[in-house]
Amino acid sequence: MFDKNGHVEWFSLALDESTDVSDTAQVLIYIRGVDKSYEVHEELLDMYSIHGTTTGRDIFKGVEMAINQKNLRWKNLKCITTDGGKNMSLKNKGLVALVSKAVENDGGSKPLVLHCIIHQQSLCGKCLDMSEVLKPVISTVNFIRSFGLNHRQFRQFIEEIGENDLPYHTAVRWLSCGKVLQRFFELRAVIENFLNEKHRPLTELQNNAWLWKLAFYVDLTKHVNELNLRLQGENQHLPDLYTNNKSFRKKLILFQSQLRSKCFSHFKTCEIFSHTTETEFSIDFAIETLSALKINFDTRFSDFDAIANQIKIFQNPFDTDIEILAPELQMEMIDLQYSDIIKKKYQNSSLLEFYKSLPLTQFDNLHKFARGLFSVFGTTYLCEKTFSKMK
Repeated sequence: MFDKNGHVEWFSLALDESTDVSDTAQVLIYIRGVDKSYEVHEELLDMYSIHGTTTGRDIFKGVEMAINQKNLRWKNLKCITTDGGKNMSLKNKGLVALVSKAVENDGGSKPLVLHCIIHQQSLCGKCLDMSEVLKPVISTVNFIRSFGLNHRQFRQFIEEIGENDLPYHTAVRWLSCGKVLQRFFELRAVIENFLNEKHRPLTELQNNAWLWKLAFYVDLTKHVNELNLRLQGENQHLPDLYTNNKSFRKKLILFQSQLRSKCFSHFKTCEIFSHTTETEFSIDFAIETLSALKINFDTRFSDFDAIANQIKIFQNPFDTDIEILAPELQMEMIDLQYSDIIKKKYQNSSLLEFYKSLPLTQFDNLHKFARGLFSVFGTTYLCEKTFSKMK
């Protein structure tokens, strides 16, 4: 994390707060740093427990201790990413406000603040209530685990979804249920026969309106899981994160438009089910669900929209209006845009390699700008990796 001068030039923090079974708050602090050679490092900076209250000041004390232990300077903090909880975002007493004050007191500029996703299970928050579908599915799967292990098709099913019983609160962590929902839908006829033999019928399997919702959620979780895999990609930067969430929001608009006319081009499970039932697809339910998801993403990623211009300049400096730039970048950007050699390098290199190749003396301010944005988390990879180990 440290260059030859002692410290990273820029660093960013991401905080993940969760509560364990004993009601003790666990706070994980991740750090991403960039030195003057464009070496990018991500690691778990610290992990600590908080007993009792978890106010913004309580969390700040732990962050401050970690910063001091690593001899980091607040003024070099470029960005802080949180899950957007009240103790993080409260106007004057929240963690973000206290961190921003510490940065300014150390002579730095106010850091970027992103209330974003820390790991996949925050991706959709509690904006979608899937309990109507999930509870019967989870209950049935757990029953099959107990009494259906000798059934060949069920053995494969159980192997695919793992050994442990699915807890009922999985409704909150619904992304992990995508595979379960898909296999449940595919095996629904076999499952129904098995349950009837065991004198434990599931009435929902005779309810086509419920089966429509199951089919819809199979397809929707597939789309969100695809996004999640992109967000977890290793060695990604801020533009990747911004582009992925921006494109997903556009897809949600397309889904709403197509489903209004019962076009299932991107909802294959729904298309399959439409050929087996005369019950009408609930357009209102689908649109309402997609709208809630869209609002959730718009809110969660609104901070990214606020810095969209910075991201665009960073991602494509050759397509930037000089007039909108900070004065210290304008002269350097003109030189850059009129250099065919530099443009060719941009076209044939990764973003990181491109900025590394720029002459230091000629583009000093542009280097500082770029290294600052390279320090911002562009992936949930490290957070997911740590979270998986903890589980």
